[in-house]
Parts: sequence; structure tokens; C-alpha cells
Amino acid sequence: ACCLLSSGESDNGPVILDQEMYHFYDAEDIMGFKLTNSGMQMILDVEVPNVIASHFDAVIHLFLKKNQLKIKDIDYMIFHPGGKKIVATIEDIFAEFDKDIEDTKAVLAQYGNMSSATVLYVLERIMKRSPQVGELGLMLSFGPGFSAQRVLLKW
Repeated sequence: ACCLLSSGESDNGPVILDQEMYHFYDAEDIMGFKLTNSGMQMILDVEVPNVIASHFDAVIHLFLKKNQLKIKDIDYMIFHPGGKKIVATIEDIFAEFDKDIEDTKAVLAQYGNMSSATVLYVLERIMKRSPQVGELGLMLSFGPGFSAQRVLLKW
């Protein structure tokens, strides 16, 4: 996927405050691609949602803490719709913080999981609502090798 970013004064898009990759070490076999004679075959183990949940503090809290933030400070949760079970796991986790991922669920229902780039469809939905200056977004996508890309946005 490709995403064009602009820093022009007339743009209303967010600024990237921070970004970081999180690696789920020793988990390469649960998410990735296998090269076959007919093309790339997706590997997505049933344990992926459990692994995400067990690493939640390291993936989310440590990244936000590094930026002197907590989940309560985030206005928009922009998550990769990686499948029904992953979305349900993330939704359960964020319900405890009174945060919803309705845009993620809507993108999953409309398009399905088109790999980690699907998070850009979630971002597009949020941007159409014209977030206010100063609002924060946390963008998260999961990818092969098993990793999570985190991006902190500010409008």
C-alpha cells in the first residue's frame, strides 16, 4: 500500500507525532505468508487474537506512555480490521477504557480484511468526520512475521 502525506497549511490531515513497530518474537509461524506454486498463501493461526491480547500492555500502553499519554487521551482508535476474532478481542479490551472501534467494525463488514493496509480505510472514515484541531488518534495495524505498527496522530 501507499499513502501520500502532506504538510501543507491548507491540509486538514493529521500530523504523525510518533510511530514504532512492535515485534511479536517467536511468533513468526502464526501470521505471515507462504510461497506456493499458485502464489502467496496467508498464514493466520487461531491463536493470533490471544497473542495480541497477551501483548496488549506492551503494544499500546508502553507506546502511549513514551509519549506521555494514556488511552483516555486518545480520541480516535484507528485499528486494522484483521478479522472477526481479532476485532472482537480488540473491542473487548477497549470496552474497559470506554473506547469504541466502530469504524474498524464497519470497514471489516464492508470490505473484509485486506491485510494491514486496510487500516487506511479506517483512517479515511475518521477523516471524513473532520476531527478537530488537537484531537489525537492511535493507528494500529498487524502484519506478517508477526508485528504491530503503531502510529500516533494529531489533528
